[in-house]
Amino acid sequence: MKAKDSVMKTLESYNDVFSDIVNVLMFGGKRLVRKNALSDVVPYSYYKVSKSQRAEKTDTKTSTQDAKNATTHKIHGQERDVSKYWSHGKIRLCFIGFENQTSIEPLMPLRVMSYDAASYMQQFLEKDKVQCYPVVTLVLYFGTKRKWTKNLTLKDLFQVPPELEQFVNNYRINVVNLAWLSDEQIKLFKSDFREIAVYLRCKRTKELFRGSRRRLRHAFETLDLLRVISGGDKLFNDIEPKLIRMMLNNKKGGINMDDVLRRIMDEGHTEWFNRGTATATNTITALFSKLYSLGRDADVKKATSDRAYLNKLMAEFQVTP
Repeated sequence: MKAKDSVMKTLESYNDVFSDIVNVLMFGGKRLVRKNALSDVVPYSYYKVSKSQRAEKTDTKTSTQDAKNATTHKIHGQERDVSKYWSHGKIRLCFIGFENQTSIEPLMPLRVMSYDAASYMQQFLEKDKVQCYPVVTLVLYFGTKRKWTKNLTLKDLFQVPPELEQFVNNYRINVVNLAWLSDEQIKLFKSDFREIAVYLRCKRTKELFRGSRRRLRHAFETLDLLRVISGGDKLFNDIEPKLIRMMLNNKKGGINMDDVLRRIMDEGHTEWFNRGTATATNTITALFSKLYSLGRDADVKKATSDRAYLNKLMAEFQVTP
């Protein structure tokens, strides 16, 4: 799990990728956060846990009750996945952190609240040095089987008696279901993270993943992340040696995902590709035959040029590749 976390953090830690994720997911694609306005943050914070100890037999005159109440304090560390300061000159505008999740964590509001509280505590301790600034955490959910829709607030975790309602503060977390982003949202990404978003959507909908012709700026990191989130997909197994050979023989101007996939398939995955293409083709052919039999010729015509509409029809007739 630690290896997977490390791979996820590596790509996101680049300022161009980090700013791109923030601009798309927080600001609807507006280029408000510039990569040169970001700076790294020490990812660790610490908290103290008290643990009561049972008294051992002793010849001292220490009272039994005092001995039973003896406690030890253990220092624990907590680490954010990726976090950066967004600044304007010497003024910190915001602290932004990412938390990567491949599975749904029911108690995520508690974890995020502890991270955010630690960041605010740091500001309190540095109150003579810095001006206060907001803290934002985005939970990036990489799951593709089930959408994260529950336990998004602190109050989702427990029942609050009516008489306490006005006194209990709520806390909401920002969860982004990456595999459920729309085509319009995915197109807003300008960095290599677009390939990740497209792959997750294809994995969820069981569409064939086809790479774009956009140049990869962080090719190794992007492909390594695809490898760990693919769940054993043969397409991305042992991908790094293949990529190295491609880089050595590559034409000037860098590589793109389409180049990568074509080279991988040329090196032994043609059977996988053909099988996926044949399955998708058979499914779509069956769907169109059904539509023609119902006299829905116009739907067939629209589906051939509109992928979102095609997906809608596939859902309507409950067919998948």
